Amino acid sequence: MPITGKQRKHAEAEPSAPMSVVPLMAGWTPTLETEGSTKYAAVVAAIERGVADGVLLPGMRLPPQRDIANYLNVTIATVTKAISIAMRRGLVTARAGSGTFITARPADAPRDGTSAVLDLSLNAPPVDITAALLQENLKDVANIMDAASGFDYQPIPGSLLHREAGAQWFARRGYEVDTDRILITQGAHEGLIVSLLALTQPGDTVLCERLNYTGLRRIGELLRIKLVGVEVDSEGMDVDALPGLIEHHQAKAIVCTPATHNPTSVTMSPRRRAALVSTARAAGTPIVEDDIYGLFLGNEAPPLATLWPDGVVVVTSLSKTVAPGLRLGYVAAPASLMPRMRDAMLMLAWTEPVLQAAVATRLIVSGRADQCVALHRNEAQRRVALAKRILGPAMQTLDSAATYHIWVSTGDTRSDEMAAELYREGVQVSPASHFLVGEAPIPHAMRLSLGRAATKQVLDEALKRVAGKLSLGRSRGLGSIV
Repeated sequence: MPITGKQRKHAEAEPSAPMSVVPLMAGWTPTLETEGSTKYAAVVAAIERGVADGVLLPGMRLPPQRDIANYLNVTIATVTKAISIAMRRGLVTARAGSGTFITARPADAPRDGTSAVLDLSLNAPPVDITAALLQENLKDVANIMDAASGFDYQPIPGSLLHREAGAQWFARRGYEVDTDRILITQGAHEGLIVSLLALTQPGDTVLCERLNYTGLRRIGELLRIKLVGVEVDSEGMDVDALPGLIEHHQAKAIVCTPATHNPTSVTMSPRRRAALVSTARAAGTPIVEDDIYGLFLGNEAPPLATLWPDGVVVVTSLSKTVAPGLRLGYVAAPASLMPRMRDAMLMLAWTEPVLQAAVATRLIVSGRADQCVALHRNEAQRRVALAKRILGPAMQTLDSAATYHIWVSTGDTRSDEMAAELYREGVQVSPASHFLVGEAPIPHAMRLSLGRAATKQVLDEALKRVAGKLSLGRSRGLGSIV
């Protein structure tokens, strides 16, 4: 078959000759793994592997883009796009006139060698708040459970006892769901994977908030689906844009976090929730709802599934409202979708996580889970109030919100630059670039996670360092930046 002009141009633009085995820089011999991936994504993956392997260390300057392109036998345009994506993921930082540098990580040495880095990047509730209740629960489980039931297989979708506890957990949110529609998972992340496995095929498009949980992007890469970001404002996902996006991309699903969105902490208004469901139902596009933070709201802003039970899959867990190490989640799906959900689950596991499920079930039926949620809700509100007092109008999150993560404007400063400056001051944060889906402009904002500070004094110190860097932007006045 003759080669077309388009094919010839592509072949000339992206040569495929063997790559060099001589290190590109000290110790780094990157390779491209392009099967099922674009070349620019493979370049990003090569940088990620170098960081993970400890070959590319914080502060190291990458070779010039032309050298990387020559070494990997790709075009400079490919490397430029890869570097742009790596910047959004927080892997590298570009300094005008100096080059591209590997970004510091929280586990690296502190700024002065004497004081530890204050970590406001890890989004998890503090375990010590609920430690006594968790300890009591472990004793109960040990007394109640026998080895035969605790260490044997429990077939998918999970035991009836544990699914009944899941039904109780959903009921706390005002969503009554039958146990036959519940699946036990190892956390909400696995729940999202299972849901999207059931709803999509490789190459399909899924719509989501353009600022999103970073794990969703990795799920998209794993399942080889395309994520298209939808704008977010102070009421949540921009529903007016959905009909056009659904039609243009032939979207197979919508993924969203209506309750305490990560990273912006916005909770979708009732009007916006109704409009979202109405739009999705009219288009026949199912919704996957990540309700991992919902218990902090109680019955306020109940799951979208209460409006459309036949079209919404609800994913939740106990990790953000009880304890981060409790990797136990629940998925509630429409009855028509359950066979595909079970098939998808069997791609990942042959049994429910029995011990984790037993711990979660005992927490729920004993009432301790409710006590944990109440303790965390109160503590989160105290920490948000403290942040508001220190950060002032730079904080975009409502000061009455119950959340361990807040959204903060960086004024006229780019979020990755602000994050780098704060790290030099001994504070680790998450710039907006970490959460971006697609090629949209990056907001001048960052997420601060308030849950991992061991004491009020530690959190106070970290927030004051942040406020010091934000003082210029704050003095100019800050509007909404979602």
